[in-house]
Amino acid sequence: MESGIVFTMVNSILFAYFRTREENKKRIAVIVAAVLGLLTAVISTAVREIPNFVNRTNLSYYSMLPIVAALIGILIMIPIRDKTSSKKSEIFENVFMVFVIIYTASSFGYYLPPILVQLNKFVYYGETALSTMVLFRIIGYFLGILAMILSVVGIYNTASKLSAKELERVVFTGLAIFGISQVFVVIQRLYSMKLLPKSDVLFSMIAWVANNTLIINFVVMAFFAFLPILLFSKNIKINEAYENRAQLRKIKYLMMRKRQLSVFFMAMITINILSLSAVKSFANRDVKLSAPENYILEGEHIIVPLSDLEDGHLHRYSYKAADGVDIRFFLIKKSAGAYGVVLDACEICGPSGYFERGNDVVCKLCDVVMNRGTIGFKGGCNPIPIPYIVHDEKIKIDIKDLDAQSSVFK
Repeated sequence: MESGIVFTMVNSILFAYFRTREENKKRIAVIVAAVLGLLTAVISTAVREIPNFVNRTNLSYYSMLPIVAALIGILIMIPIRDKTSSKKSEIFENVFMVFVIIYTASSFGYYLPPILVQLNKFVYYGETALSTMVLFRIIGYFLGILAMILSVVGIYNTASKLSAKELERVVFTGLAIFGISQVFVVIQRLYSMKLLPKSDVLFSMIAWVANNTLIINFVVMAFFAFLPILLFSKNIKINEAYENRAQLRKIKYLMMRKRQLSVFFMAMITINILSLSAVKSFANRDVKLSAPENYILEGEHIIVPLSDLEDGHLHRYSYKAADGVDIRFFLIKKSAGAYGVVLDACEICGPSGYFERGNDVVCKLCDVVMNRGTIGFKGGCNPIPIPYIVHDEKIKIDIKDLDAQSSVFK
């Protein structure tokens, strides 16, 4: 939703504003923009998934160029739309349509790939496809898609009920606000290529926009929230004349439908904002690692009785290495007679640590669920294994093997 919700709403309201004298022309524009956009998005997604095939920074830059070019063209043409003469209106309309198609198709190519890539991320490495978490990810993904679709329907129908002047102001302002993050993608790249002069002010602006794209999205959605408020307020009191009670009933019915549409779209705006703020904050909340447990230190060996591991849960320990670095490691019983003795870190995510979620062992940084059977084996997101021996119903770990791994926790 963070990638797609605002871009779909902006493009939807743009098409609500884009009105042609021939209805077929608008249909053609929608179809062409959608087909080109989806094709561009699929190609971009495929290219991004090929390792080391393309520089993604350059790809983002070149993908944004047509968006910014079309955006500038649209923003220039909107204020002068009503001032064009009748002879030039058809030419104006065709040029404006080209800008709309370029903007929409390019937006699909830029914003849709991160959404399509998620289709390959329902099942993480070492995780079974038949699990509750996989089901939750699939449900969440399609709920996000549904929210985008409903938001598009809501904003398009709401915007279509406004007057031409009201809609013009909303579209212009919405595009301008959302365009800030788009323009600065280009500016950032030009600045890094030293095609723009060095400036502390410009650098600060680039850094702020790059780090606060979500805030800009919130501002756009908050601004669009005025649409349902405006439409609702205009349909509370009857201000138009009517000749009989039948016409009155029709007017009341149409006003009621507009109020219902306003409530529906406001509900979608609220859901979107809450999803990208409160729900996201809850989903990404920091997971606290369990406190280290006690163990026995005999000479050069750390001793953990096997009886401590019989519950099948993760047992975390801490050891201060010879160079003063605190090393975390954990032990877990995988199955009868099989144990995982590993650092609380991996080669990919570093010392972020692992935690238990239900019966699963999960990497704190990337949320990958470990296959219990592979804990203790090297590779992937598996925790780094530690040499150990099992003797006299105890697991023994040589502290020299832990000292050798202190660099992982520095």
